[in-house]
Amino acid sequence: MKKIKFALLSISMITLGFNAIAQTEKEPLKAEFINNIVVDGDDSDWESAISFFDESSGLMYSIANDDENLYILIKATADIAMTKFTMGGVEVWISADGKEKRKTGLKYPVPLSWEERFSARDRNATREDVRRQESERTYKTMELRGFENIKDNTYKVDELDIKADYNGKNGNTIAEYKIPFTAFCKPEQINGNNTFAIGIVLNGMQMPNFGGGGGRPGGGMISGDMQRQMRDMSKSHSFWIYTQLTK
Repeated sequence: MKKIKFALLSISMITLGFNAIAQTEKEPLKAEFINNIVVDGDDSDWESAISFFDESSGLMYSIANDDENLYILIKATADIAMTKFTMGGVEVWISADGKEKRKTGLKYPVPLSWEERFSARDRNATREDVRRQESERTYKTMELRGFENIKDNTYKVDELDIKADYNGKNGNTIAEYKIPFTAFCKPEQINGNNTFAIGIVLNGMQMPNFGGGGGRPGGGMISGDMQRQMRDMSKSHSFWIYTQLTK
């Protein structure tokens, strides 16, 4: 792995069984300059990039750029984080002025709600039909908000210059994002000194409302362990990354 210079005052090593470090709060890191990233859910073209780790969410992440785009890689390896990834979805927010603002961002993956799942079953849809609908929504669409010259809406992941893709194979959950600079910042901000703030939200898994017991199956007749697991699965986690481009 080649030597990378970071604008960090201090970085502490996290002992996790993989090569990941924690970003010091609000100290900007230098994005890795990689000009051959393909957004396809395969992270082999990120091999030269440093992985960072957020303990609260259990997510690893890497940041890269080329001359025209910002790239974000998010990876989950723990079971709970992987389940939230696909059943709760991930939000990525970008602030070109370095402030923690959720005005410009995207959501991907985009899971079906429990209501949508039950509605499909009420229509006598087969299990395969529900899976197909879920796959089309979750992995092949993204929700965009606040980008320049792009209407807030749901789009196919390969429809625009903004792109996203997912891979859930080999015991990991990986999502890649490509966001052109022109979609969220001014030309004068595309330099090695401006600090960008990137917010990552790992949404909690939506729990079905079975009625009668505050949304608990069987009117609350579930074990304490199961209740704790459900609470853990329904919790959302968010954190902010501060980065400067490598030019």
